[in-house]
Amino acid sequence: MKFKNLDCTIKIKPFFIVIFTWGFLAYMAFQYHCQHKQLRDSIKIYDTNIKLYQDKLDEVIEQHNKMFDVCDSLIQIMDELPLGSPLDTLEISSNYGSRKNRETQKWEYHPGMDFSADWRDTVYATGAGIIEKSGHISGYGRTIVISHTSGYKSKYAHLTRYFVRRGDTVKRGDPIGTAGNTGYSRGYHLHYEVMRVHNGYNKIANPKEYIIL
Repeated sequence: MKFKNLDCTIKIKPFFIVIFTWGFLAYMAFQYHCQHKQLRDSIKIYDTNIKLYQDKLDEVIEQHNKMFDVCDSLIQIMDELPLGSPLDTLEISSNYGSRKNRETQKWEYHPGMDFSADWRDTVYATGAGIIEKSGHISGYGRTIVISHTSGYKSKYAHLTRYFVRRGDTVKRGDPIGTAGNTGYSRGYHLHYEVMRVHNGYNKIANPKEYIIL
C-alpha cells in the first residue's frame, strides 16, 4: 500500500506542477495583456494631452505675437508723433496762448512756445515725419514744417540755417537746423508750434502738452 500510494503521489505531482505552471503562465500573460492595454491607453491619453497642450501653446504664442505687433505699431506711432524736445535745453521765454505785446501793449494770441536759444543751438525734429516746408514764411522767417502721423504737424520758426529740404524723411532727434532771429523776432530764439489737421484746417495745440522730456 505504501508503494502504491507513493507511486500515485509521484505520478500526481508532475501533473499538478504542469497545471500550476500553465495557470501561472496564463495569469502572467493576462496581467501582461492588461498592463499592456493600460500602457497603450495611457500613451494614447498622453499623446492627446500633448496635442492639446501643443495647440494651446501655439495659441498663446500667436496671441503674444499679435501683442508684440500691436506694441511695435504703438511704438512706431509714438515715434512719429511730435513728442520730443526741439532743443537740447528748454528755457521757455514765452508760453502758448494770450500774451501782451511789448510794443503795442495789447493782448495777442501766441500760437506756440518760444525757447531761448542762440544761432549755434541745433534744432531737432520732435517726431518722425516728412519735411513739408523748408523755407521762408512771412512773419516766421526761415521755417521748417514737419508732417507727422495722424495729421499732426510741427513748426520750427525764426531759424538761421536749414539742414533739410522739402520731401526729406526725418526721425525723432534728427538735427534739422539752427535757432535764429529771422522774420518778426526780437532776438535769437526758437518758436515752436504743434498742430493737427482737422476737417482741412490746422488746429493749433499747446506744445507743452506734447513735449515729453
